[in-house]
Amino acid sequence: MNDKVLAAGSRDEFGEKLQQKQKISQMITTILNEADFTPINTPLIERESTFDKYQNKNVFRLFDQVGENLVLRPDLTLPIARFLSANRQQNSMSRLYYIGDVFRRTDSLSGDYNQETQAGIELIGDQSFDAEIQALDTMLKFAQEFGIVDVQVVLSDARFIDVVLENLQLDQDLRQRMKQAIEQKNVSVFEELRATIPDFPEGLAGWPLAFGEDGETVMWQLQEIPAVNDIINGWLKLAEYTHKHYPAVAVTVDLAAASPQPYYTGTIIRGFVPSLGRYLFSGGRYDRLLENFQNKSLPAVGMGLNIETILADWRRKPEEMKPQEPIVMVLGKGRVEKDARPLLKAAGIDTSLLENPARKLIFDSADGKYRFILVKPSDVVKYLDRGIGDVGIVGSDTIAEQVQNHYDVLNLQTGKAEFVVAAPDGFSLDTPTRKRIATKYPKIATEYFSNRGEDVELIKLEGSVELGPLTGLSDAIIDITQTGNTLRENHLHVYDAVGPVATHMLVRAGALLRFQLELTKVINNLVNILKEEEQ
Repeated sequence: MNDKVLAAGSRDEFGEKLQQKQKISQMITTILNEADFTPINTPLIERESTFDKYQNKNVFRLFDQVGENLVLRPDLTLPIARFLSANRQQNSMSRLYYIGDVFRRTDSLSGDYNQETQAGIELIGDQSFDAEIQALDTMLKFAQEFGIVDVQVVLSDARFIDVVLENLQLDQDLRQRMKQAIEQKNVSVFEELRATIPDFPEGLAGWPLAFGEDGETVMWQLQEIPAVNDIINGWLKLAEYTHKHYPAVAVTVDLAAASPQPYYTGTIIRGFVPSLGRYLFSGGRYDRLLENFQNKSLPAVGMGLNIETILADWRRKPEEMKPQEPIVMVLGKGRVEKDARPLLKAAGIDTSLLENPARKLIFDSADGKYRFILVKPSDVVKYLDRGIGDVGIVGSDTIAEQVQNHYDVLNLQTGKAEFVVAAPDGFSLDTPTRKRIATKYPKIATEYFSNRGEDVELIKLEGSVELGPLTGLSDAIIDITQTGNTLRENHLHVYDAVGPVATHMLVRAGALLRFQLELTKVINNLVNILKEEEQ
C-alpha cells in the first residue's frame, strides 16, 4: 500500500486556495466580532447521541476507551444545541457564530470530499420575527463583502406543506405520500395522487413546481388559510426589508421545499447564486432545537454560510460569467434518446440536430437554449452529479441502481418494461430455503427480497443474466423484460412482477431554480402531452 496516497475523499489544502479560505474566515470573524456575536468552537468528536436528530446518516463512527459510540461531527448546529443545553444559564449565548470543519462519509470514487469548512450564526432565545430579519441581513452583508452580486433570496417554511395538506383533510397515508411527491418535485407521482382527491384545488395543480414566479402566484391564492397567511406575512416582512436595504437582491418563494433537517419549525431562508447554480447561505427557525437534550424548547434562528460557494465565485474567470448559458440536457444514447426525442420536440424544444447525429455526441440547439450531450445511460446521472448536466433523460432501471441526488421530475412513459423474478420450471418463491438470485440490479433485488422478509444470496452479473439458472449458478433471476421473448427462449417463467421500468426526466436541483421559467414550461407541456396520449 502506498502510504503517500491520501485516504478516499480527503484532500490537502495549500497555497493560493488555502490563503483565500483563510481570508474568508478572517473576514467572517472580523465582521461578526464587530457585530457583537460570540464565537463558539465545539469538539470534532461528539457522542453519537448528539446527532439523533440529524437527517443524513453518512457519519464517521468511532469508539472511545470504554467502547462508547462516538462520531466525527457531520454538522455544527446540533453540537451547539448540546452546548446550550449544558450551559443555558450563561448570558453570552444569545448571538453565537462558528467556523469549523465537518465530516461526512462520501461514496467511493464520487469525487466528493468528506471534510469541509462551515461557518454560520445562531440567534438564540428570540421568539420574534426580528431574529429572521437579522439573520437574513447578516447573510446579505456577507454577500456584499465577498462581492457576490447575483444572490437571490428564496423563502420557504417547514410548516407550509403540512398546513395546506391538513386543510385538504386527507388521510395520513395519502398526506404523507403527497408531501413526499411535492418535496421531491416528482410531478408524475403527484399527478397520480391528485387524481384520487375529489375537488383538489386547481390553484395547487402545479404544486411540485410552485417556486419562483409560479410559487408567488399560488401563494396569493392560499391566503384564506389562517396558518398559511401567517407564514406569508413573515415572507412579506423579509421581502420588504430586503427590497428596502438591498434593492438589487431579488426575493422569491418555494412552496415545495423540503425542510433541511427535522428540527426546523418555521421560516427557511436560502441564498441562491444563479450564475453558479449553488447556494451561498441557508438556514431558518428551529425552536425545537434543544428537545434532544432537555424537555424545554428554546427559540432559535440559525444560518449557515457556504465557504465553498464564496471560493467558487472568487476563482471564476471573467469568461465564465456568461449572462446566458444553454440548458445542458444529458440523454442516454440509443433507445432512450430516440424515444424521448419526439416528446421533447412536442414540448417546444428544438431537437432538429438530434435527427441526424452522425458520430457527434454534443449538439447545440439552433436557438441557443439547449445543449444536448449523448452518453452511455449509466453515465447520465454522473454528468448531473458533477454539475455538467442540468437535465437527464434515462431509464428508471439505471436511476434505481445509483445514488439519487436530483429531482426525479417526470415519468416520460417511454421504454416501458418490467422488473420480474424469473426461473425454470419447479422454482417456488415461497420455499423457506435460501435462494440464489442472479441479477444486474442488486439494489432492486435487495429491496424486493427485504420487503418479503427474505435473506437471499445475490450474484451480480454484467452479461446475460438468463445463463444463471441454466448453468446452476443461481436458482432464479431478477431482470428486465419487455416482451418476455428472451425468457421464453431460455425456458424461464415469470414468478412475480417486481416493478415497472420507464424513461424518466431528472433535473439537478440548482438547475431547476436557475432555469425555472424555461424548465417549468417544458415540464408542464410534457405533462399535458402525456395526459393526451393516455386518453
